[in-house]
Amino acid sequence: MTGWTRHDLPADIIVHAGDFMNQPAAYAAILAACPALDLTHVEVIHGAPRLRLAARFDPAAAATIETAALGQNTVILILPAAYQGLECPLPDRPDLPRLGLWRGRIPHLVADRGAP
Repeated sequence: MTGWTRHDLPADIIVHAGDFMNQPAAYAAILAACPALDLTHVEVIHGAPRLRLAARFDPAAAATIETAALGQNTVILILPAAYQGLECPLPDRPDLPRLGLWRGRIPHLVADRGAP
């Protein structure tokens, strides 16, 4: 027994795409475009995104996002904790086009209360 239980919480996740040499280059571009983002809550998926998208979205949404990102080698997930307020401050840009907002899930660990 680990003492923790995982609960997947629903969340609105903003998705961008881009064409980058590697993950560090993508993070650098994101930071340059929007220094206010907390990059610990940004996922950069460089290369084939299907498995990583499946961890956050249902199969239909993951396939739709993958199709929308065709021609780009990087998918970027901006999780709600990456910014304050209701609007993501990362703008739609030619080098970081916004693909949209999708309903996904974020894992949340809850401490077990112990056996009675």
